[in-house]
Amino acid sequence: MKNTAQYQSVDDPRNNADVQAWEEENRAFHRIILSPSNMPRLLRAIDDLHVVSARFLFSGWRAEWEAPTDRDHRAILNALRSGNVDIATAVLSRHVQWMGQKSSSGSAANSGNRS
Repeated sequence: MKNTAQYQSVDDPRNNADVQAWEEENRAFHRIILSPSNMPRLLRAIDDLHVVSARFLFSGWRAEWEAPTDRDHRAILNALRSGNVDIATAVLSRHVQWMGQKSSSGSAANSGNRS
């Protein structure tokens, strides 16, 4: 891995007590791991999905909102920061499969633990 410094700029979303700050860090996470692909159409599609996801998130927001744990995001960032692409890839693959299963089961309202 050539430059792990780019991954240092993303904060742990758990550090954000409010829903808007968490959503911004979540979006930054996805953007930073996808940007090196140099695939503009993919990046636009992901941006569009984040807009829809944010609308859903904000529509259900409550004053007692708590940041999701984002275990997979932390593991992916830690692996990228240490230059371990194999671990980052394995965790990302598991995360995508888990999110796909979750989406197909229709449990989008229960999105707190891994997104």
